[in-house]
Amino acid sequence: MYVKINDQLYHFHRIRIELLDRNIREPYRFFDKKTIRELLQHQRYQYLREKVYSEYKEILDLPAGTALYHLKLNNDSFYKEFLNRYGDLVYCHFNVKGNESLLNKKGVYLIIMDDHIVFAVICNNKFKLRFNQHIGNVSPKACYRDGTATHCHINAKIADYYNDSNIYFQVCPLTDLEEMKLVKNWIIDRFEPLWNLRFGNDVIYSYN
Repeated sequence: MYVKINDQLYHFHRIRIELLDRNIREPYRFFDKKTIRELLQHQRYQYLREKVYSEYKEILDLPAGTALYHLKLNNDSFYKEFLNRYGDLVYCHFNVKGNESLLNKKGVYLIIMDDHIVFAVICNNKFKLRFNQHIGNVSPKACYRDGTATHCHINAKIADYYNDSNIYFQVCPLTDLEEMKLVKNWIIDRFEPLWNLRFGNDVIYSYN
């Protein structure tokens, strides 16, 4: 596959997804590196301080994951305030197979589902690292407000559609960040990938 932008051809290469596990739920509950009290010191959670200190004192010194899972088990939806909006979905675990030299490069990648581009984004790190360690394996911390909503969102989408659709990555190796932005933005403007559009305007993409 290739796209032509300003007389420049950009070639994309197909990368296969191999599903290892599915139906993964509530990974946030395993986050134990900070207590709720410690989380509340972070800017993303400061608006919750007053409510927690007045109504949830008993969870302040519990590991964050334990505290939130306890709230969920008690049907208290307040736990969701600590998570990003994709932080409590059903996930999968996958890795990618393909040309190792290609996977060790960075650039722009697409997600293709049934011959349609559904997601386009910059990867300013090795593709293999992004796919296998981040998107393909949602970490407990990724589920939180100061985690990585992108990884949760895309992983959950792949988990949802993998069985009934033909899903794979396409990667275009590039080294210049501005050129990556050019290609990504052109593709989004031209093809309007569904999973990009559903993010809305409140998501900040990570280039790392």
